[in-house]
Amino acid sequence: MIKHMTKLTGWTAALAALAATASAEVKINDNLALEGYAIGALAVTEGSAAQNDTFLDSGNKQIDAVKVALNGKYGDFTGKVSLFDVPKLKSSTGDAGLLDAYVTYTKGEFAVTAGKFNSWLGYESFDSPSNAFITFGAADNVGYIANYTTGAKVEYITKTLSAGISVRDSLLPDATPKGFFQGDGEYSNDQGYEGYVLYSGIDKLTVFAGAGYQDVSGGYKLETYNAWAAYAATDKLTLVASYASHFNGTGPKSSVQTVSFAYTLQASYAVNDKLSISGRFGAADGTAGSINTTASNYTDYGVASTYIITPNFSVKGEVTKQDYNDNTGDTFFYAVQGLFKF
Repeated sequence: MIKHMTKLTGWTAALAALAATASAEVKINDNLALEGYAIGALAVTEGSAAQNDTFLDSGNKQIDAVKVALNGKYGDFTGKVSLFDVPKLKSSTGDAGLLDAYVTYTKGEFAVTAGKFNSWLGYESFDSPSNAFITFGAADNVGYIANYTTGAKVEYITKTLSAGISVRDSLLPDATPKGFFQGDGEYSNDQGYEGYVLYSGIDKLTVFAGAGYQDVSGGYKLETYNAWAAYAATDKLTLVASYASHFNGTGPKSSVQTVSFAYTLQASYAVNDKLSISGRFGAADGTAGSINTTASNYTDYGVASTYIITPNFSVKGEVTKQDYNDNTGDTFFYAVQGLFKF
């Protein structure tokens, strides 16, 4: 489900049920199990962006994708290997490839992981079926959230407190990857670092704070920050606030800098054990080239709903509008998505 387990109350409990619908393990033996999902949608984008109608071929991992994962456990060791396919993905590495590939050793409250794994940052999951919306909100669109890189991480995990640090080949995915959804593959320099703290010891509230850093050759640096809070207001209603920012460049007024800030406010309501509805509002403010040049400045608001038809199939719908404040107009996104588990 969401990257960090939150208390199973209110909408979080409903989301947990949806995540179970999205992907449920199929036991092979006492040590191995398979899980996976397939999502596909009819999606329409219109407005300031060129009209774009897609059906099962959007090239977007949040809209159309297939994931198959093999989970393993042996004593204190667990591991995961997954394959991911995004039809019509515009990538030099092809439409499909290896996603997860890691091993974790757990002893008491400590866990050490090595391999290829996902970032901790971001309230919303890399796996779209675990999210209330099909698309990411503004906060998860900013910075370097929901990305895969290769390295090692150490975590301290208790019932109410989790914390971790990681060292990876890079902070963000390589712009021209040598593989599929991965970092730059270089370990001699320019490593990425990430850390987080998650606390759920307050009744009905879960809070998260995380940051990432990479010092690149030539004085160039990357920084990203993320914080979110989820509050179960009632047994059916959960409120979420998420904030993210990032900076890349050589100084506060560098000609190559990019600075972005964004937030998302989301409310989700579980009507019953099958139907849920969500609404969100967010905004992003970015500068590029100089401190006063707007790169991305918009407000984002939308509604979404998910209906679980059978334990193996559900349907999600979304309508989202983005209002740009840089004279580029508005963008509308409409989609109906089917979700199969296997």
